[in-house]
Amino acid sequence: MRYIYKFALLALLIISVSACEDIDKDPFEISVNDGPFGSFVRLDITTAPVLDVTDIANTTFGGTLRAPSNNVASYEMRVRRVSGGAASDFAPLFSTTTFPAEFIANAENLATALGLAVSDLLPGDRFDFEATSIGTDGSVVTFDSFGPNLQGGPGEAQGYRFNTFISCPFVQDEAIGTYTVTVSTFGAYPAGNTFEVIAGDNDNQIIMVNPHGSLLGDPVPIEGAGYEIVVDVTPFGLATVERTIDDVDQYIFDTDPTGNTGFFDTHVEGDGFVFSCAGAIILSLDYDLSGLGGGNFTFGSDRAFSAQKN
Repeated sequence: MRYIYKFALLALLIISVSACEDIDKDPFEISVNDGPFGSFVRLDITTAPVLDVTDIANTTFGGTLRAPSNNVASYEMRVRRVSGGAASDFAPLFSTTTFPAEFIANAENLATALGLAVSDLLPGDRFDFEATSIGTDGSVVTFDSFGPNLQGGPGEAQGYRFNTFISCPFVQDEAIGTYTVTVSTFGAYPAGNTFEVIAGDNDNQIIMVNPHGSLLGDPVPIEGAGYEIVVDVTPFGLATVERTIDDVDQYIFDTDPTGNTGFFDTHVEGDGFVFSCAGAIILSLDYDLSGLGGGNFTFGSDRAFSAQKN
């Protein structure tokens, strides 16, 4: 399953980019050092993307830190816990002066860093990681040093701002409610929209009703479309958005803000997490438009989407 290996990098709090932007254009908007990556540290995740609540004592999150241009003198990481909507202060967690380096977070070292006992950690807890590196020329590099492509592109695997969760059992009733979009890298529809999550056709399904805040426009979407995105969720929060079918009109978002007025077959698919106990939806979505020149036009793959229950 592709979300097992990639998704920890998709819950980033990142800057929105244009929906039709060429992701290969100017990907390294930095001037902190020589070399194609600047003094940049990447994190290649080698574990599962979340801490397993059913085996909290033995589960880990982390991977290999690399300095592609061999020009990083030091790297320091700190962490905070967000639990029940309350965020702790950031605390030092990990540092290294050599690369590659293995970074592993587990319940014990996270709790110790935050001044807690392992028993204090709860299902749905989120751990936010932030890091700073110093180049061999003395330059200080943080997440804000990079342009939006390097911040947001999953393939770049930036090691400066990312997070993980303690998984929790999915309960449909807990997931239902009003949410606000906190992250959206589909540039035509940035973060900030408020929308409803309703029950799906079975206990392991929810429906996001117009999460991008599209206007109904003319013609009004067919009955049953309504800009709804169906999300299937496993008992422990792994989420899948199946691509809507091609042989009927679909309206997942309005095309007017994308500059493609008049096209009405809009589609989305992806995967991620729904943590009902924390009121968090974290997805990686691919958007496309059917019927343009006889084929599909993509608005970009792996677009980060996150929403928090109000």
